[in-house]
Amino acid sequence: MRPLKLHTKATLVASAVTIGMLTAALFITSAGIANLERDDDKAFAELQAVNLAAEVSDMAAPRDMEALERAVNLVMGARPNFVSVRIWERSGGEFIERVASSGSAPVEGMSDDTKEALRSGLASKVVSTRPYGNDKYLYRIFVPVTTEGRLSGAVEVTERFDSNWTVALRYARKTFWMPLIAIVLITLGNHLLFRHLVYKPIDHLLAAMSRAKSGDLEAHVPPRAADELGLLSNEFNSMIQQVREMTQEREAQQAILKRRVHEATAELEERNRQLKETNLELWRTTRRMNELGRLAAAGQMAAQFAHEVGTPLNLISGHVQLLGLDLARSPRGEARLKIISEQIERIERIVRSMLDRTHFETELTPVDLNQLLRHLFDATSATLDKRNVTLVEKFDPELPTISGSSDRLQQLFLNLINNALDAMPRGGGLTVSTRTEQNETGTPTAIVDFADNGSGMNPETMARIFDPLYTTKAPGQGTGLGLVIVNQIVKEHGGDVEVQSNPGEGTRFRLIFPADRNGHIANESNLNSNLETEVSA
Repeated sequence: MRPLKLHTKATLVASAVTIGMLTAALFITSAGIANLERDDDKAFAELQAVNLAAEVSDMAAPRDMEALERAVNLVMGARPNFVSVRIWERSGGEFIERVASSGSAPVEGMSDDTKEALRSGLASKVVSTRPYGNDKYLYRIFVPVTTEGRLSGAVEVTERFDSNWTVALRYARKTFWMPLIAIVLITLGNHLLFRHLVYKPIDHLLAAMSRAKSGDLEAHVPPRAADELGLLSNEFNSMIQQVREMTQEREAQQAILKRRVHEATAELEERNRQLKETNLELWRTTRRMNELGRLAAAGQMAAQFAHEVGTPLNLISGHVQLLGLDLARSPRGEARLKIISEQIERIERIVRSMLDRTHFETELTPVDLNQLLRHLFDATSATLDKRNVTLVEKFDPELPTISGSSDRLQQLFLNLINNALDAMPRGGGLTVSTRTEQNETGTPTAIVDFADNGSGMNPETMARIFDPLYTTKAPGQGTGLGLVIVNQIVKEHGGDVEVQSNPGEGTRFRLIFPADRNGHIANESNLNSNLETEVSA
């Protein structure tokens, strides 16, 4: 059998109520009609009070005043004999009037018995009746309001009744009011009907929609009869199921896309890192090529200078020999020619030395840096004393030997001493120390520190100290090759140079050399002879 439609059900209920009212009008006397009206009005007032209390109890705290006013005004307008509709709020054990309907007549406050009955929670409603003027009575209904299971207030509906005789007389003269009562009852019946058959399923549907709106795609509406609302609920459940499946598919695609983006980002970062390393290596190579170019230019200039000076020196040497033959019989002239010849030979040695350094190739031997530095300081002590420079030596007796060239290392240390003297024109202190350390691979290294307390250098100067031909000295006082040679000699020995300097606080040059694996000690006689040659040059 096909289920009835909602409008059919509503019509049947309305018809039943109408028939019942018309039948009652035929058999009830005027007094009976009056009692029925009073009882009906009381029941309606109680129902309105109960519904209003339930509505207020369902409101979320804090309750909206406008919503409360609309509710009490709606109940107030339900019956013309309603005197007032009020909402009382419990505060500190007492009941305080919070909202009253528009046009409410002033009435007395809540009695102590009513308060006690509401506080006890034993009564679902409290009813009182008392005379009100001539042939009239007031019927007051109090229904408790709860919040989370606790009494938080009450709803009051006050209704005015005429006496039985007055009502009977009125119905006797005016029976046309019965249809109006029937309409009211039909409305009440429809309200109750739709409350259970329409409002409740709609509430379920709205709750499920609210959950779905907040992101809960597992929301669904409980199944019900196959009427209009049942079909709507089923369609809603089907729609939510489709949305849930589409959402899961979308999330899976997003996860795949996120993984691919992450992989692409990682690859891009790796490419950027490689590009950065390549650019850094290119910059280093370019800088090194510039340095090599400047060194080549300086070496070419030195070689050209040595060549140009060597030619006239050879001529001068030849003529001196000829003059020596002519002045052989003059002892004084012979002595002077000998001095000139010796100085020419010294200049030739210097020129040959310059030529050799433009294409440095030498055999590396074990060198004791402590011993080399001691001999060097013995040879330069007079110069340090003359410049008012105090030398402090701190040598590590366990310092390992390194594989190197004594001549080149002496040149390296002399350049650092000269730089320190130039940085301390009024004298100062020079501390030279040696020590042994382990590098990152665990291999021992020999470290030499040259620290002065001279004028120091600013960051701009430090950035260019190893650039060929760069100097901060006055014209004619520096070539800009001293520290370039220092850096070159250290690199030739497989070492590294570190510089620390602050303006006005001095400079520290740290030379790091790899230790000689054989651990040999350099020959002291070779060191002495090489040192004397270097200092004399």
